[in-house]
Amino acid sequence: MVNTKSFMLVFVSVYLLMSLPSMLGIGYVIDWIPEAALLQKLKGYVIDGFTHNSLFKIVFSAIASGIFTFFSSRWSASHSD
Repeated sequence: MVNTKSFMLVFVSVYLLMSLPSMLGIGYVIDWIPEAALLQKLKGYVIDGFTHNSLFKIVFSAIASGIFTFFSSRWSASHSD
C-alpha cells in the first residue's frame, strides 16, 4: 500500500529543491528593468523557478517519491514484527 502523505511530501520537497537554483539565480530579464518593483522581481523569479524545466522536475520528483515510498514501506513492513 502506498502512503500518499509521504509520497506527496517527498514529491513537493524534491520539486522545491530542484527549483531553488533557478529561483536564486541571477540574470533574469526583469533585473535589468529599473522600474520593476521588488514584488514584480520576486514574482518573476518564483514563477520562472517553478516553470523552468517543469516536466523534468515532475518526472524526477515522481520517480524519487516512488522509490522512497517503496523502500520505506518495505522497511516498515520488515521491522513491524
